[in-house]
Amino acid sequence: MKKTKIIYYIFPFHIDLLEKTIYQLKRAANYSNTKDYLSIEVVLDMSEKNIDWSNCKIPKQYFIDKFKYIETYCDFFESVNFELNDQLLGSGGQHRRTYDNNNGEYNIIALDPDICFPVEILYVLENIIPSIEKQSSTYMITPQIPKWWDSSWDIISNEQYIKSPIKFDDINPFKLDKCDVENIGLIKNYNHKFAGGWFNFYSAELTKLMKIPKNIGIFHHQDFYLQEMFKILNQKEHDIPQYIIQNCLVFEDRKYYHENEFLHKKYLPYQINRPHMEGPENIYKEVIKELNKLKNE
Repeated sequence: MKKTKIIYYIFPFHIDLLEKTIYQLKRAANYSNTKDYLSIEVVLDMSEKNIDWSNCKIPKQYFIDKFKYIETYCDFFESVNFELNDQLLGSGGQHRRTYDNNNGEYNIIALDPDICFPVEILYVLENIIPSIEKQSSTYMITPQIPKWWDSSWDIISNEQYIKSPIKFDDINPFKLDKCDVENIGLIKNYNHKFAGGWFNFYSAELTKLMKIPKNIGIFHHQDFYLQEMFKILNQKEHDIPQYIIQNCLVFEDRKYYHENEFLHKKYLPYQINRPHMEGPENIYKEVIKELNKLKNE
C-alpha cells in the first residue's frame, strides 16, 4: 500500500486515550505490514490558553513524560512524529497543516482519540484498496458506524444497529471490537457523509484537493466543508467516490469516556479559549460562503 499517515490531535486529558489508541493500532499491526507504509503524527496541545496549569492537581510534566513514554510503543510504524505544541493549534489547525504540507506523497487517515476500531481494520484497508484504485485515484474510505443521531447518518450505519432500539450513547464500543472479514462489502457513495476523525481514509491524490480556507477553523466545520466540497467537485468533472466498508465498524466511546471525562472536569481546569471556537454560527456562514465561491468558480 502507498505511504499512509495517521493524524491524531490530543489535549492533556486525552493522554490515556492516546495510550489506548496506540495499543489498538499495535494489535492491528499484527494483521498488517505497517512498517512498510504506515506513519503517525501525534500532537499534544499543552497551551496555557486551554489549561490553567497553575491550578491543576496533576503536574504538567506528568503529561509530557507519559506522552514520551507512549511514543516508545510505536516501533511498528515506518516513522513516528510525537510533537509537543503550545501554540494553540487545535485539531482543525493540525489537519489543515497536514493537508497543506501533503502534495499527494501519502494517503491520510484522520483519527480522533475517543474512537474504538477493530484490529482487522488495517488488514481490510490493505485488501480493498487495490480494487478501488482500479476505478478511481481520488477517493475516500469510511468504515461503518453503528448508528447516530438521526437518519441522515444511516448511509454509513450498520443495518443491524439501525434496526435496534438501543440508543447510540448506550452502545458498548468494545463489543464492536471485531470485523466480519468474511462478509466485507463496499458501498460506492457520492452523497458523502462522514465525521473527520472516524478512521476516514483519504487517498493521496484526493489530498491534493483538500485545501481548507483559513477562515474555517473548528474541526466539525472542516468536516462539513470537505463533505460538501467533494459533492461540488463531483459536479465539476471530478470523480470522488466515498467507499463505505460494510461490516467493519468504528464508534466513539460515548458510553464510558464521554460519560466519565474525569480528568478535565476534576483534575485539569479546562477553559475553551480558542478563537476558532467562538461564534460557531458565524463560522458556519463562512463555510457556506466558501462553498458558494467554489460552486461559482
